[in-house]
Amino acid sequence: MPVRRTTLWAGATLLLCGGLWWAWAAQAPGARAAVRLSPAAAQDATTVGARPAPPNAVDALQPDPTRSQRGVAQVRQALFERGSLRGVQPDGGFRLDAQGRLIPDRAVRRRFDQLLSTLGEATIEELGALLQQQARAELGSDDGAAQVMAVWERYLQLQRQLAPAGSTGSAPTADSLALALQERARQRRLVLGNDWAEAFYGDEEAALQARLSNTPSQASTGEQAGTALPAAAHAPQPGEDLTALQRQREATLGPEAAARLQALDQAQAAWAENIQATRRALTRLQGATELSALQRQQAIDQLIESRFAPEDRLRARAVLGLISP
Repeated sequence: MPVRRTTLWAGATLLLCGGLWWAWAAQAPGARAAVRLSPAAAQDATTVGARPAPPNAVDALQPDPTRSQRGVAQVRQALFERGSLRGVQPDGGFRLDAQGRLIPDRAVRRRFDQLLSTLGEATIEELGALLQQQARAELGSDDGAAQVMAVWERYLQLQRQLAPAGSTGSAPTADSLALALQERARQRRLVLGNDWAEAFYGDEEAALQARLSNTPSQASTGEQAGTALPAAAHAPQPGEDLTALQRQREATLGPEAAARLQALDQAQAAWAENIQATRRALTRLQGATELSALQRQQAIDQLIESRFAPEDRLRARAVLGLISP
């Protein structure tokens, strides 16, 4: 295989991981001196709550209430003074707009990825506490820090869902990578919301799509080139026959890809239906003249808490116009 295509497959596979912590060192080898722990950091990691990252990357991202946790100051010292981030400044950062809303920015993802690169030196709970302290200090706002943590939880949710499942044994093709890109892009927007997914991944997705478009497809012949996704790979249009769409997907993409796309369709439809039902309930609450302003706000808060998981509530409030996205 030519070097150019080999590089494409390697780079595309890395980008499709979505900035996962296990790809951090490969993406930015110059960002720190070494990933290996110093002796002092290794002792910290093995004796005070943290432990080496398990073979299953998803396990490292799961909270474990049985683990003892260090304080923020101890974790900061273990990572930035004795650990793999020794001599390195926190990457990225956070910004609020004039209304105090967290601005979607790739710099936020850079901070997340830097912290996730230290799993094994610190637990996911310890990293969350450190992130919260950093955000509070940098933004000077508890509300701003809470917004950062809400995006962090959604980002962790995405990493768990997109964790590599291992090699299938077959070499990737331009067609299979294009389909994978489409699936990843839809999943990112489902979990993060459009604004955050675009801020975190938009440039990467566009660059990868451009590279794939310049790579001959398996289906192309002669002078034809470029990778165009079959129409069946995209989200269904309003009123479209879903049964016929699924049959088309199975015929053109295979049963496994069709099943993954169907699961995405169902998740997006469930989210949209929940938003619509919540919006109707909000309209009723906002028109209930018997409620005081305080009672109305309490009822709205209870409605959001009852209908959305904790990691989805900030995004739901933005979509519903309770805060700006």
